[in-house]
Amino acid sequence: MRTKVLMAEFIGTFAYVAAICGAALLGGQVADGGLHLALAAGFTFTAMCFALGGVSGCHFNPALTLGLVAAGRFETRTAVPYVIAQVLGGLFAAGCFTLLIDGAPPKVAAPMASLANRFGTDGTFPFAAVLISESLAALLILLLFVGATSSGVPTGFAPIGLGFLIAALHLVLEPISHAALNPARATAIAVFSDQQALLQLWLFWVAPIIGAVAGGLVGRWIND
Repeated sequence: MRTKVLMAEFIGTFAYVAAICGAALLGGQVADGGLHLALAAGFTFTAMCFALGGVSGCHFNPALTLGLVAAGRFETRTAVPYVIAQVLGGLFAAGCFTLLIDGAPPKVAAPMASLANRFGTDGTFPFAAVLISESLAALLILLLFVGATSSGVPTGFAPIGLGFLIAALHLVLEPISHAALNPARATAIAVFSDQQALLQLWLFWVAPIIGAVAGGLVGRWIND
């Protein structure tokens, strides 16, 4: 596999996680119900798709990669290197922001732990609600990805649709689970948060992957 393909996945995931960290950790005084965070995630994903989609296919998400394998759109042997590159890109972004907010003036930056994905704690929903919502969100992302890149659909518009959907899903899932949607994003934040975030991280791999694989299979069936 070409190094630049994996580098594209690394950079795209880095940019996506960095945008979320910046909006959430440095934009806490914005009273818009999380709209700024949702727009940061959606706009950045779209921008990176246009910048790097021709190189790697713009997955930037382990669940999306595995869902595309299930959809027959991606080779199984290529999935593991993609996932590794995505996780490393997210970790690099979260690590950079950990250093950045460490020297921030008082009350300017929120702690990294405030962005971690959780369930069954204060301010989040119980396990079952998080499992269902994260799974369904990933399913919808895969349905859109597979459908928007199918033959007969105008080319070039998939990144825009994906950005809109990711922004909308962030708005819905933020109060439920702090909107994981992406195991690489969840891992990056958990590593630099606290023990509870690490102990609950497994769900934010399992739920998106279940939903993405289901979405890939359904999308393959519908579009075939």
